[in-house]
Amino acid sequence: MRTGVRQAEPLPETTEAVETVASGQYLRPLTRATLPQEVVGAIANLIMNRVWKPGDRIPSEKELADRFGVGRSTIREAIKSLVILGVIDARPGDGSFIREATSDLISGAFQWGLLLTEHNLGDLVDMRVLIEVECAGRAATAEDPGVAATLLQLCERMSEERSRPQLFMSLDNLFHVTIAAAARNGLYLNLSKTIQSLVGVWYSQTFQLERTKAATLDEHFAIATAIQAHDEKAAREAMRQHIRRAGERLYRILDRSK
Repeated sequence: MRTGVRQAEPLPETTEAVETVASGQYLRPLTRATLPQEVVGAIANLIMNRVWKPGDRIPSEKELADRFGVGRSTIREAIKSLVILGVIDARPGDGSFIREATSDLISGAFQWGLLLTEHNLGDLVDMRVLIEVECAGRAATAEDPGVAATLLQLCERMSEERSRPQLFMSLDNLFHVTIAAAARNGLYLNLSKTIQSLVGVWYSQTFQLERTKAATLDEHFAIATAIQAHDEKAAREAMRQHIRRAGERLYRILDRSK
């Protein structure tokens, strides 16, 4: 261990010792081990309860997998999500560390307030409707034909990349951020980027299903064509329906995994 680096709360060797350390109440086998979000939630609890603090090195992938009772691939996916969200700093050859708080207070509070369980899915959907429906309406009234052209190109790229879920997800995120940028409001754009970082964590598993990708493409195309036609009402409604349906698709997957 490097000098000055605090090791996160150690994991005890025996079951009896688990209850003697603060992290014991969080680092237990998960009831739904197939969901990396459960690992994300457990790690978030450790951080928010100040068991693991900024600058701490977290336990190894193997140790976390053993303690949570999940496969190492699940731990890797969870850690990757936390890296994307800016919660963990992964340093090759040196381990993973809890990041220091940043000055991006709105983004940070928003992420932590919505990230953790399927019970918060409705909150995320409501926030998306409030922000993204407004952005779609503004994009439709903007005098910029390049926006619709970009959105339609993204739809075409998504159709071509249906066999590559991760790339499909990235293009989906870019579609929504492009609409937010067209709203010409810096705060909307920043919030949209935050929303899409959450979407990348929550919704990625839905894009393993072909019917989800097909539905997403249809819904994106409806949004893009409404913006192309400068039809503000249609653009708002198409975005609202897309967000609601996407939330329903994810909820069904989460509900089946219980």
